[in-house]
Amino acid sequence: MALLAQCGCAKGKIAENVRLQDIGEGLEFARVAAAYGAGPPVTTYVLRFHPRQWSLRHVKAEETGSRLTDAAGFRKVRSAAAAFNGIYFDPSYKPLGLMVSDGKELSRLRRVDHGVFTVAAAGPGLQHARRWREPAGLDFAAECGPRLVVDGLPLHFKAGLARRTVLGFDPEGRVYVVVTQGVVGLEDLARFLARRVSDGGLGLRGALNLDGGSSTMFDLAWGDAAVAVRSAVQVPVGIVVVKRPGK
Repeated sequence: MALLAQCGCAKGKIAENVRLQDIGEGLEFARVAAAYGAGPPVTTYVLRFHPRQWSLRHVKAEETGSRLTDAAGFRKVRSAAAAFNGIYFDPSYKPLGLMVSDGKELSRLRRVDHGVFTVAAAGPGLQHARRWREPAGLDFAAECGPRLVVDGLPLHFKAGLARRTVLGFDPEGRVYVVVTQGVVGLEDLARFLARRVSDGGLGLRGALNLDGGSSTMFDLAWGDAAVAVRSAVQVPVGIVVVKRPGK
């Protein structure tokens, strides 16, 4: 695997800055060995892009001809650079929460204790679902939870370990996809996401936890970078990263 940055770990945090490398046309990527709390290092994938160049889109598994599929299926059906798991769903595989893709609502808002990650005219943002107000020029929205970072500060959570998938954004308006290969606690993950770049974190302004655990999946195939994080299950909805027309 080429063009992937590997960072060492020490004293409960990454020992050097996360170094994202350009893998082509404005996509930046890093693979880091991150120490979350007192546990062993966990391989963590970070994909970064500016929403002026790249867009997020929801994909339903039915587009692949199946009721459920994996990240590779979502990516290939949309000819995307990357794909990962999306929001929660019920036992009948119906999405639970707001889904907006290319400005079109695919699933309705649930006013529960979750967050809504958005990409709109003013850039990416994060709201509490109970206080939802649609931003101008809304292009993409994904409701899930919990929120991990709000206004640059990590939130607090009970203990619990699982694989994680996260959508976030930094003060410069760049979007981040963060996926852990191994299990991580939400509080330790939130601290890594919010920690300053100079201290080995990502320096995110806002971050939302997606449907992780057994649903965590990630498939990247762009330039010289190729990553496949396999999931224990297949899912009905995923999210892809696609190039904006003319960009």
